[in-house]
Formats: sequence, structure tokens, C-alpha cells
Amino acid sequence: MIKKINWFDVYLVLVTTALIAVFLFAKQRNKLRTVDHIEVKFLSNNNHFLTQEMVNNLLIQNFPRASKVFKDDLDLNRLERELRKNEMIASSQVYFDANGVLNAHVVQKTAIARVLTNDDSYYIDSEGHKMPLSENFSAHVPVVYGNILPGNEARFAEIMNKIYQDEFLKESVTGVLVNPDQSLQLSVRGYEYSVEFGKMTEVDKKFDNYKAFVHYSQNDTLINTYKNVNLRFTQQVVCTK
Repeated sequence: MIKKINWFDVYLVLVTTALIAVFLFAKQRNKLRTVDHIEVKFLSNNNHFLTQEMVNNLLIQNFPRASKVFKDDLDLNRLERELRKNEMIASSQVYFDANGVLNAHVVQKTAIARVLTNDDSYYIDSEGHKMPLSENFSAHVPVVYGNILPGNEARFAEIMNKIYQDEFLKESVTGVLVNPDQSLQLSVRGYEYSVEFGKMTEVDKKFDNYKAFVHYSQNDTLINTYKNVNLRFTQQVVCTK
């Protein structure tokens, strides 16, 4: 007895086979696609320590040593790790888009202070770590003089972050002197006096006191005669001429 052919099943098999063939062809073609273009984009902050060309070169340095680089030859996770080794990069994401373009999205570190010592100069980032100066960009942050002793880095970074994140303090504080006993003295824009901040304790209270002092003294001509504003005593602000 001749079995009747089910043409729908035949059609289904042919279509499935064709789809598999197309998929394998596309996969093989995509595998052999070369990397012809890199798109670098900086995200979040306004720092410009690095240029797009510098990031582009960092990526290329980690490409396989060949005249042609195929997509399948690149380890994107490794490229991200290599970018994050740069002392000015906080985070990175590397991926291919639908057009086969290699994209690198980079977040640069945020400098919150610039430290000057007798033999060195560097930034402190928002995490409290050292970061080098840049030939491309100079951050407008308070200049720190003196040595921050081991164990005080995190506390000092917390204070500098508060200055950086507060609109009034960011505009006002131009310098910080770290004394040998690790007490702080601030220099401020627009006034001749220095601000005795004292030890790195009760930070919020001291800054609140200083902002209140400036607010209520703006119409007082005596503020221009002060040589020292002392915040060490958190119950009051002591001014001397």
C-alpha cells in the first residue's frame, strides 16, 4: 500500500532546514566580520581627563596582534577590565551594536581635591584614592597642603566629598591645610580670614555653623575685619580680628 505523502510535513522540514542554513550562514558571516570602527562615549560627570582618542588607543593596545581583527577574536569582558585599570576610569562597558560597531561607554573618576606635597602632586577621587594629574584637563577643586597620615584617608575624603557636593562650600572653599596633628585649616574665596576647622570630627555640625555664620554676617561690615573664624567649638563660632 502506497503511503500518502504529507506535504505539510515536507514543507515544514524544508522551511526548518532553510532557517537553520540561514542562521549558520549569518553566524559564520558575523564571526568573520572585522572591527572597522570604535565609538567611545563618556558618561555622567563633566571631567575630561581622558580623550576619546586615548580610550580608543587603550582598546587597540589590547587587540590581537593582526592586520585584521575579527569580532569573534575579542574578549569584551577583558577589554572592560583593561580599561578599568586606567587610574582615571571609574567604570566601563564594551559591546557591539547591531551594526557591528565596537562601543565603549566610559565613566571617568571624579576629582574632589588636589594634593600638593614637597615632592608630589595628585588628585584625590571621590572614593578617597590617589589619581594622577592630567595633561588634558585641570579640575577646579580645593588645593590640599600637608600630609594626610595613614588611617585618616577615608575620613578626609568624606570631608572633601561634602565640600564637593555642597553648592555653597564648593564655591567657597579654595584650600585646605592639613596640620601635623591632622587638624584642618580652610581658606575661602572672597574673605581674608582663615577658617579653623579643627579635627576631622562633627563635620556636618561645623559646616552648618559656618554656613549660618556667613549667612547672618553678610550685611555686617565686621566680617571683613576678621582674621580667623574658629569652628572647633561646635556650640558657637568664635571670630578674632
